[in-house]
Parts: sequence; C-alpha cells; structure tokens
Amino acid sequence: MNLWRLYDRHRYTVLAAAAGTLALIGIVWIALDTLIDWQVQEAIKRNAQERAQHWSRNFLETTPSAVTLIQTGEGDMEDINRLEDSFALVNIIRFQLFDQNGKQTFLSNGSLERSYSAEGKPNKNAMQAFNTGQPVIEVHHDDNDEQPDSARTVPETYIEAYVPAITSSGEKVGTIELYVDATAFEEALEETFQEVSLYLVLGTVLIVMFPVAAFVRRTQQLMHNDKRMLELTRYDQLTGVLNRNSVTQHLKALFIDPDRADGTGVLFVDVDYFKQVNDQYGHACGDVLLKHIAGVLKSCIRLKDDVVGRYGGDEFVILCRNITKDEFRLLYDRVMESAKTPCTHEGNTYTPSLSVGAYLSQRGDTEKTALHRADLAVYAAKRGGRNRVVEYSSDLEGTFKEDGAKQSA
Repeated sequence: MNLWRLYDRHRYTVLAAAAGTLALIGIVWIALDTLIDWQVQEAIKRNAQERAQHWSRNFLETTPSAVTLIQTGEGDMEDINRLEDSFALVNIIRFQLFDQNGKQTFLSNGSLERSYSAEGKPNKNAMQAFNTGQPVIEVHHDDNDEQPDSARTVPETYIEAYVPAITSSGEKVGTIELYVDATAFEEALEETFQEVSLYLVLGTVLIVMFPVAAFVRRTQQLMHNDKRMLELTRYDQLTGVLNRNSVTQHLKALFIDPDRADGTGVLFVDVDYFKQVNDQYGHACGDVLLKHIAGVLKSCIRLKDDVVGRYGGDEFVILCRNITKDEFRLLYDRVMESAKTPCTHEGNTYTPSLSVGAYLSQRGDTEKTALHRADLAVYAAKRGGRNRVVEYSSDLEGTFKEDGAKQSA
C-alpha cells in the first residue's frame, strides 16, 4: 500500500523518467543497429576484397596467358576452364577483364544475370581501379524474397570487386572485375548479430558497448577463419610452403604450352635419413627438421620467379620459371650449402643432408616429363651416396627398376 501511495504521489515523475529511459534506449538501439549494419557491410567488403585480390594474384602468377587475356581477350581455353574451375574455392561467380583503357576484353561464363554495355565504352569503375591502383568494391542485394533459393540465378548478396591487374614486376596491365558470392558470409554475421542483440536488449546504456565490442571481435574471428580456410587450400600447414595440390597446379601452368616450356627448372629435394631421425629423436624432432628444411629452401629461391612446395612426407619441390642453366646451378648450390645449417630440438643437434634431383626443361616437355626426370635424378643422387645433386641425363632412363628405385630415406 505504501508503494502504491508513493507511486501515486510521484506518478508523473516516474512515467517521465520511464519514458525518457525508453526513448534513450531506443535512440541508442537505433544508433547501434545502424552502426552494426555499417560494420556488417564493411566486413563484407573487406572479405570480398581479400578474396578478389587472392584470386587475382593467383590468376596472374599461374596463368601464362594472363596478360594477353587481359589486354586482348584472347587466351588458351584450358587456362579459361581452369580459372572457372577455381571459382568454388573462393565463392567467385564469374569475372570480367578490362584493358588499360577500361574497355571490356573478356567475360567469363557465369550464372549472374545482369545487363552489360556491349558498345565498347570504358567502364568507370575499371578505370578508377586502374588509375588509382586501389580496388573498387560495390555491394549488391537481391531482395526478391518470393523466389525460392533453388530457383535463384542471382545470390542474395554479391560483390562487384574491381581489382587492378598488377604483374609480379609491378606493371599494371588492366583491371579484373570479380563477382563474389557473399551470401553465406553475410548470414554468418547476421547470426552473430542476433546473439549479440540479446545482450543489447538486456544491457543498460552504460554497458551497451560491451556487446558491440563482442560483435566486432566475432566479426574479426569470422574473417580470420575465412582467410585461414583460403590458406588451407594452398599451403602445407606444417611447413608453410605450398602443398602438393598447389605445386601440381603451378607445374601445370608452367607447362601449359609445351612449345614454350623450356627454361623451367625443377628441383626434387629429398631429406636424407628422415626415417632414422624420427626413430631416434621422435616425430616432434622430425617436424622441426621439415620446418627447418622448408625455411632453408625458401631462403635460397628467387622471390619473384620461384616457388617451394612440400610434395610428400620428406619430399620438397622447387619450381623455377625463366631460369638459365648457370642460375639454376647457382640456386641448387645455395640449397646444398644452406642445408648444412644445424637443426636443434630439445638439446639435440642434427645437421641435415639433402639428395637433390635437378632438371632444366626443354621445348616440348610436359609437366609429367619434367617431374619424372627430376624424380629419376633424385633417385640417382640417393643411389650415389646421398648428400648430393644429380642433374638429369638421358642415361638415367631405365636405370632403376620399380622395386629398387623408391627406397625409403
């Protein structure tokens, strides 16, 4: 009864305070909702930009006809088919290529239904990306909720990303426009927002920024995990060099035209006595040794033209584009010298040795021919006493039998 009388006495004051509090919470809520929506859109743009730049770099590095395709629209169909096969890895829907003047030179086959100018007029966004050297990102939403997902030809959310096409030497040759499906990423962010919104509703104005901070943190985690998934498709998780699948793709790209395949160096590297290291010091020491060897190989290559990959358990491959015989020999001499650096683990010091097979490609070679000949050479190095480099020669063909060639290290 006393509480009722107290309320009745200060009824208008209480109502005014409640109304003011609700109004303040409403204003804060609207402001936060706007801020979070902006954060979602910015996160989508950054995520799409990372995907587009990742795909574009891979396109320019592994596609021999990339520059010609950008500048003229003419390229090898195997290159084009391989590019479209890679779309699923990074949610790319399709792509367009523009030359230095912003004119469209190529449009891939894709499912995104949208009208384009066929009059050869320069694309403003392509020109902006080319001139500034910075990506231009646009977010598009398809709000047709009546259409079932199975019948959609346009994703609910997709990104137009214009990325300047810059070669490894730093030359701008045109613009690549990619369409990135951002639907799943946006849904993940929205689910996170629903979780955070519960805290916003129950929280007070003073602590309302704490859930927002949690949301931003969760967004960063999603982007980090998404970026890590991209890396998992390319890199070996133990050593940090390219994995076998990426090495195979890179090798195919280097030998896509047998008439221009000469001048590619292939080093097949085998770690000597790796099984004995595992048996004597344990698998943890073996892992440290593999990381050590990967670091040695990466420190010896030419940064722009060479790649290192882990091909098997204790096998590595170095691929060298446009290399002369003298440069090739200098490179594997650096590898053998650097491999003498001791590897230490838990007080145990081990100086590794490598058996290396070297092959410098000739006109008409395929990726299988080059890898096979480097493989024969590394078997010869192991048979010859290990801790050495053997260059391939035709005398090695037929020297080793199937059962005797593949000895364990």
